[in-house]
Amino acid sequence: MRVRSTTDIEEFRAEAGPMLLENPVDNNILLYHTYDPSGLLPGDGPAKPYWVEDSGTVLGVAWVAAPYRLTITDMPGAAAATLAEEIAKQEPWVPGVNGATEATASFAERFADVAGKTATPERDQWLMVCTETTRNTQIPGAPRLGRVDEVDMVAEWFSTTMRDSGMAQDDILRYMKHMVADQVEGDRLILWEHDGAIVGAAGRARPIGGVVRPSGVFVLPEHRQGGYAAALLGEITARALEEGAEACTCLHFLQYAAMQAVVEKVGYRHVRDLTEYRFA
Repeated sequence: MRVRSTTDIEEFRAEAGPMLLENPVDNNILLYHTYDPSGLLPGDGPAKPYWVEDSGTVLGVAWVAAPYRLTITDMPGAAAATLAEEIAKQEPWVPGVNGATEATASFAERFADVAGKTATPERDQWLMVCTETTRNTQIPGAPRLGRVDEVDMVAEWFSTTMRDSGMAQDDILRYMKHMVADQVEGDRLILWEHDGAIVGAAGRARPIGGVVRPSGVFVLPEHRQGGYAAALLGEITARALEEGAEACTCLHFLQYAAMQAVVEKVGYRHVRDLTEYRFA
């Protein structure tokens, strides 16, 4: 096996893109970074994806972009360890890793050993998918598209959903402003209003490989018992499917037990276990 890397995203697409597109649900976040212009997040330098291959076959991918934790695809344990060893040598600053539970465990163990750090599992997640949904028409109010003058407000709201991510608050807000501005420009951000008041907001990414990922669901605290979270998630999911997406995918963090009922009510089902590690 050998590990390769590049800061040339076109080169990376040519080398690893076909492998990622083979499973657009599992690899949606990596595809977002690779193919969506807004997926090149504001950071401390150019993104530098790595991939491990054997006899010309790509076995796994890692997306490295400071200051963020990296995301890896599912891959055999030996491939994950080989990838981790190279990244630990070249990118010892990496603060953590997220991905399929078994592959991430292999990666985290080897990275920590080579970099002289400790690897602590922080958050367990489910990757979930939805191929059909029904709007809840009983919720008071209605959705509307978000506006440019609401980007900062919604970015602040969405930032609170990443409070346990381990990222610095300034980095979270920078990322969220970037994401929300792109959603507004593409008519992919909605706000729910009732009696002239905003209740919450939700957005979604561009479709890639026929798959759309909801990116941000937030309900103001005083409205969190009214079913609005399910209404918002259901609305952006329905819009994506109506516009031609084959499926929608989302991440559910298991520590937020109440949210599991929400995503399952909309029609999402468990596909894969994911784990996030922190390096220190």
